[in-house]
Amino acid sequence: MSRSDSAKTPTRIKDLWFANADLVLRAENSIFRVYSGILGARSSVFRDMIAFPQPSVPSAQEDTIDGCNVVQLHDKAAEAEVFLRAVFDSSFFMPPPSCVEFVVVIGVLRLAHKYDVQYLFQRALSHLGSMYPADFTDLLDAVGSVEDLPCDDMITTGDVEHIMAMISLRAALEVGATWLLPGIYYNIVFSVDFMNHAAKYLQTDEIQACLAAQIKFMRAQASSYRFMRDLPLDSCPCWSECKAALAEAYTELDFRAAEHSDIDPLAPFVFENTAIELCATCDEFSSTHFAEAQQTFWGSLPSIFGLPEWDELDQMRRKAMNEEA
Repeated sequence: MSRSDSAKTPTRIKDLWFANADLVLRAENSIFRVYSGILGARSSVFRDMIAFPQPSVPSAQEDTIDGCNVVQLHDKAAEAEVFLRAVFDSSFFMPPPSCVEFVVVIGVLRLAHKYDVQYLFQRALSHLGSMYPADFTDLLDAVGSVEDLPCDDMITTGDVEHIMAMISLRAALEVGATWLLPGIYYNIVFSVDFMNHAAKYLQTDEIQACLAAQIKFMRAQASSYRFMRDLPLDSCPCWSECKAALAEAYTELDFRAAEHSDIDPLAPFVFENTAIELCATCDEFSSTHFAEAQQTFWGSLPSIFGLPEWDELDQMRRKAMNEEA
């Protein structure tokens, strides 16, 4: 190497150092020797970069390694590595439902968007979409079900899910994946503890939006159980049992508030956790009103954050994923 902008010797990434390749990429202190033809075939940005005529003799201002010109990438080394692995190893970054670590999804998402590798970008969007669905039922199933967590220093605290949501918010905004924002914001806002890490991961206007949303979440959560004031119903055949179930439900709601401190209008139906069951009449009444309240909240979720309605968001998603309307 004719010169160095770092006191450290750059680290060659073994599985991404191809002996006969013709291009060296450097990100921070990691270097990768790859085939420019393959990279250019995948990425229009690299293809245009490679198409520029190169000097016949390297100047004193150029870096070379093993006779190859070095292209400096202004990206994090960890993200460059997972992105290049996805390009050169077809089995590394498979689409859902394959399990992929969160740190890999974010790295590939950002750089596939930056360097215009559409199939990887869409694949990363699919993975992020499986974590933060734009579908009511899918979102209920996804909350709290994240299994593949990052294994490096991206997250070093115990509040993993909420920090993942904050990192996902930054990434989704960066790449224009607006349809993912309601689900991501929801995963941030329903925890009152999000402020413990907000200053590190969110911008001031995003923090303000989340705090304002928490007030609306509180109102929606209270509204979803307004039907309990009418229990037991006048037509209830088991008044004393339903009265006991109602008391137990209030105790469960108090426990949730005290132990979890969450503001979650989409939390499971409280009567699912009571030992005493409601009669069929009261249960049908309660389940119907609770489901309607959750659907109403879901429908309003994008507007809480100043986003387009669900139909418009779905059109954005279809366009990005090249799906037919």
